[in-house]
Amino acid sequence: MKKLLTFLFVTLSISLFAQDYVKSIKFLLEKQYPAEGPGGAILVAKQGEIIYEGGFGKANIEAGTNNAVTNNYKIGSITKQFTAVAILMLQEQGKLSVDDKLTKHLSNYPEHNITLRQLLNHTAGLPNYTNMPSWFGIANEHKTVDEMLALFKDEPLDFIPGTDWRYSNSGYIVLGAVIEKVSGVSYEDFIEKNIFNKIGMNHSYYGRDDETIEGMAIGYSKKVGGTFEKAMELSMTQPYASGSIISTVGDQYIWIKAIRDNKLISEESKESAWTSAILPNGKNTHYGFGWMQNEIAGYLSIEHGGGIFGFVCSGVYIPEQDIFVSILTNRDGVSPDEIAVRIAAAVAGHPYVIGATIPLTKEQMEEYVAVYDFEDGSTRTITTDGENLYSQKNGSVKLKIIPVAKDEFVFEGYEMSTIKFKRNNMNRIGGAVAKFRVDEITGRRTNKEIVERVEINLAIKQLERLQGEYQLAPEFTIKVFVRDNKLIAQATGQPEFELFATSPLNFFLKVVDAQIDFVEGETGEIESMILHQGGQNMPGLKL
Repeated sequence: MKKLLTFLFVTLSISLFAQDYVKSIKFLLEKQYPAEGPGGAILVAKQGEIIYEGGFGKANIEAGTNNAVTNNYKIGSITKQFTAVAILMLQEQGKLSVDDKLTKHLSNYPEHNITLRQLLNHTAGLPNYTNMPSWFGIANEHKTVDEMLALFKDEPLDFIPGTDWRYSNSGYIVLGAVIEKVSGVSYEDFIEKNIFNKIGMNHSYYGRDDETIEGMAIGYSKKVGGTFEKAMELSMTQPYASGSIISTVGDQYIWIKAIRDNKLISEESKESAWTSAILPNGKNTHYGFGWMQNEIAGYLSIEHGGGIFGFVCSGVYIPEQDIFVSILTNRDGVSPDEIAVRIAAAVAGHPYVIGATIPLTKEQMEEYVAVYDFEDGSTRTITTDGENLYSQKNGSVKLKIIPVAKDEFVFEGYEMSTIKFKRNNMNRIGGAVAKFRVDEITGRRTNKEIVERVEINLAIKQLERLQGEYQLAPEFTIKVFVRDNKLIAQATGQPEFELFATSPLNFFLKVVDAQIDFVEGETGEIESMILHQGGQNMPGLKL
């Protein structure tokens, strides 16, 4: 499951040495997951041998219970792997084809010429229901499969099926309905009988609202100020085939070995799941059926993460080296993805480190200073303090970039991320390419004025007058309140975010690219707010 707002996560710069896995892994985990807060469990394996496994942080803060490898966690969108394999199993049984039209199996679904393949690889264009602001207000309600389909099936498509790629939980809800229709049993029963029971995943379950699982870790969200609270309730009927499985790191290892050894699907089916979809324009989506394709230390990697209220998980596999890393955590807002990738790279013998750097003069640094517009709609502002260069993506923090070659820089603390500047025929910087592993986007230099937000402090009375609940949609509100002299906002179904003032009525967020403007009425009282995010200006009336 993915949330409406994306979260900034901490990454760490460290060289992992193969001869001391335990010390290095513990260092990475303890930096991101302090012992007294929620944490999770990890398993690292290579060539059939578990080389490290353990728990970190608390499974239950209130009870003081530590996490262990035996604990269960909601794995969120890693569930999509199981849904994809179920579809491939039905294909091998001759009950469907991934190239079937959706309406062949769900005749009451609108005719959009969508195929099962497009649902599997997120090229169907279905709007993602978890991105709809109104969804957060009903996230704790029990829903049938038909009621889940009704949330989005009559909404306009994001694009013509097959022409673009956009991650959509909705597509996997539809696939779950197809599995039920074709197999004649519930999604839950199909997964448990044909996968869990068949390969011995004895500690994995389809999540149910009315069932208590012994050893289940409690999911937490972090409040502004650093304390944790139990995450918002989510009915497990809603993520369904896109995110409702509960598992352990040990069972995740059983799962990847079963796929590796073709115990559930054939080699041909596995290859189709592990092969990226290519768009008509030649663009590589880096997504197959329930798995993402990436690279780690130069090797092909097969990956997927999962995020659901109170839990964030990551699983990465390097087939050529038979290296697997599973990290399941019981707190949201922070991803273990980068830690998992760093560990896998180190186990492969190629840890991510910054190599030799090159010196730059002040004049050379000034060449790069500008605002760059990128093809994905983001911007990066390059600045200098005379000694170092910095890059700041809209909605993110300022990061130092370190020169490692002519016109090429590495982000400090993010050794897997680089930015390379391009020169025109006059030898002037005209653009840049930002790269994070296989993800690469191109930007052009602009003449936009560099404007850095100047944060100001407001008196407590200036903050208190803004308190209240603002309604942006029928079931989506933002609560604004003051705590410890800070102005805090919490949207329906979201963690808390601190708001930072640029004026008494204008605020911005540091963790996402969003601004909030408060609006006064004729009497001077605060009557509404406007949330500016993602190119949208969403007004909210104060209740």
